[in-house]
Amino acid sequence: MDKMIDERDAARCFAALKLIEQLYKDGKIPAHVFRGIAVDYAEIVDLSKFDMGEVPTKEEVTI
Repeated sequence: MDKMIDERDAARCFAALKLIEQLYKDGKIPAHVFRGIAVDYAEIVDLSKFDMGEVPTKEEVTI
Protein backbone atom coordinates (compact mmCIF):
# COMPACT_ATOMS: atom_id res chain seq x y z
CA MET A 1 0.00 0.00 0.00
CA ASP A 2 1.27 3.47 -0.83
CA LYS A 3 2.10 5.74 2.04
CA MET A 4 -0.02 8.88 2.18
CA ILE A 5 2.47 10.94 4.21
CA ASP A 6 5.45 12.47 2.42
CA GLU A 7 8.49 10.81 4.00
CA ARG A 8 10.86 13.60 2.98
CA ASP A 9 9.42 15.99 5.57
CA ALA A 10 9.88 14.57 9.09
CA ALA A 11 7.99 17.44 10.74
CA ARG A 12 4.98 16.83 8.52
CA CYS A 13 5.12 13.09 9.22
CA PHE A 14 5.19 13.80 12.94
CA ALA A 15 2.23 16.20 12.69
CA ALA A 16 0.21 13.75 10.59
CA LEU A 17 0.87 10.95 13.07
CA LYS A 18 -0.19 13.23 15.94
CA LEU A 19 -3.50 13.83 14.14
CA ILE A 20 -3.94 10.09 13.60
CA GLU A 21 -3.06 9.53 17.27
CA GLN A 22 -5.88 11.90 18.22
CA LEU A 23 -8.31 9.84 16.12
CA TYR A 24 -7.21 6.80 18.11
CA LYS A 25 -7.64 8.62 21.44
CA ASP A 26 -11.10 9.82 20.37
CA GLY A 27 -12.09 6.24 19.60
CA LYS A 28 -12.49 6.84 15.86
CA ILE A 29 -9.90 4.21 14.90
CA PRO A 30 -8.76 1.11 16.82
CA ALA A 31 -5.34 0.95 18.49
CA HIS A 32 -4.01 -1.71 16.13
CA VAL A 33 -4.70 0.53 13.13
CA PHE A 34 -2.85 3.46 14.69
CA ARG A 35 0.07 1.23 15.69
CA GLY A 36 0.28 -0.17 12.17
CA ILE A 37 0.44 3.30 10.64
CA ALA A 38 2.96 4.52 13.21
CA VAL A 39 5.26 1.54 12.69
CA ASP A 40 5.36 2.33 8.96
CA TYR A 41 6.99 5.66 9.83
CA ALA A 42 9.20 4.49 12.72
CA GLU A 43 12.37 5.27 10.76
CA ILE A 44 11.30 8.89 10.26
CA VAL A 45 9.77 9.90 13.59
CA ASP A 46 10.44 9.03 17.24
CA LEU A 47 7.56 6.78 18.27
CA SER A 48 8.29 7.32 21.97
CA LYS A 49 6.46 10.65 21.59
CA PHE A 50 3.19 8.83 20.87
CA ASP A 51 0.65 7.02 23.02
CA MET A 52 0.62 3.64 21.31
CA GLY A 53 -1.90 2.11 23.70
CA GLU A 54 -1.38 -1.06 25.62
CA VAL A 55 -0.40 -4.02 23.50
CA PRO A 56 -2.34 -7.09 24.68
CA THR A 57 -0.43 -10.22 25.54
CA LYS A 58 -1.05 -13.45 23.63
CA GLU A 59 -3.20 -14.76 26.48
CA GLU A 60 -5.43 -11.66 26.42
CA VAL A 61 -6.20 -11.92 22.71
CA THR A 62 -9.26 -13.99 21.90
CA ILE A 63 -10.03 -15.09 18.39
